[in-house]
Amino acid sequence: MRIAYFTAGTIGAGHLAHGIAILRSLKRSGCAATYQMFGPKLPYQVAQLDNYQVVDIHPVELREPLKVAESALVLALEGFRPDLLLVDMFWAPLRYILPRLQCEAWLLIRCCPPQWFIGSAEMPFAPEQFQRIIGIEPLNYSLLHEEIDPIVICNPDECKPKTALREHLRVPADQPLVVVTQAGLPGECEAICPKLETGELFRFNMLAPNTLFPLCEWLPGADAIYCGTGYNSFWEAVWLGYANRTHFTPFGRHIDDQAWRLTYCQKHMMKENGADILARWIKGS
Repeated sequence: MRIAYFTAGTIGAGHLAHGIAILRSLKRSGCAATYQMFGPKLPYQVAQLDNYQVVDIHPVELREPLKVAESALVLALEGFRPDLLLVDMFWAPLRYILPRLQCEAWLLIRCCPPQWFIGSAEMPFAPEQFQRIIGIEPLNYSLLHEEIDPIVICNPDECKPKTALREHLRVPADQPLVVVTQAGLPGECEAICPKLETGELFRFNMLAPNTLFPLCEWLPGADAIYCGTGYNSFWEAVWLGYANRTHFTPFGRHIDDQAWRLTYCQKHMMKENGADILARWIKGS
């Protein structure tokens, strides 16, 4: 089976992390599939992966059915010949490509504005193109076929020992260890400024080279965490058990409501990593 994952997300590393989370879950499940991610060039060192193929996404050439045939995205996907295409939020670049691929397509949806399910006159949303439209956080959207728990890049038993981060950073046992992390727009990590009376503060910016990835595997060893309220930061904290010592800052986004997530999702009890649910569905398909 050949599985393609597509994202057009360029703000933050979250969309890439979804793809890596699914890859990891497929390996955990023992699914013998060929898996390839496709998306735009990203400014993160972690994006330099053999199974992440950079494709140029030009909205103008993808808006008209007659122009898509020679687009880089079509050539890349047709060259891979997927049996299943997992679409991370961004259906619009694929609107006139999906009929050419003749493969099953699943659309993964997190919080997004209502216009996302309408599109525009020249690029209307076509839900019939997707065999499954899957909510990946607690949503109440009528177009969803089904909903799973959030997709997280690792499970609790894959985290480092609680002493690992302290040892890595050489922080004495008697000093509080405080972490600031953000993978959004330039300057956002620096904008989070906790006031500390004691302890040692470390910043982890995904834009920096050689940053720890995935950082969430290390964060159970932090005494306090400060971060944005993006999908990954929030649900990693919930699933991996450090949400009660995490201080979330909602940043503004055009296609994500971080304040909504902070207000309405803190009491959601995850039963399973959504990535493992997807792997189970894929393996059984």
